[in-house]
Amino acid sequence: MQKEAERAGIPAALITAIPSVAKSVGVSRIITGGGIPYPAGDPELPADREVEFRQRLVEKALEAVTTGVEGPTVFNVTIA
Repeated sequence: MQKEAERAGIPAALITAIPSVAKSVGVSRIITGGGIPYPAGDPELPADREVEFRQRLVEKALEAVTTGVEGPTVFNVTIA
């Protein structure tokens, strides 16, 4: 679906726990998320750190869709 949005001129980003698979199928903007069962979170983190992680995922996704890319590009999330 992400590739179809891109073809229509709508920038899109995919949050995934397995960026290598997303790269292999040609996804343009890939956000490295948490673990496989929880790509958009990490229940092992304390509550305040998990909120921070989720916020950083959204911020990174917004950064990704506003960044021009030529091919599959991975954006990694960091928490200070």
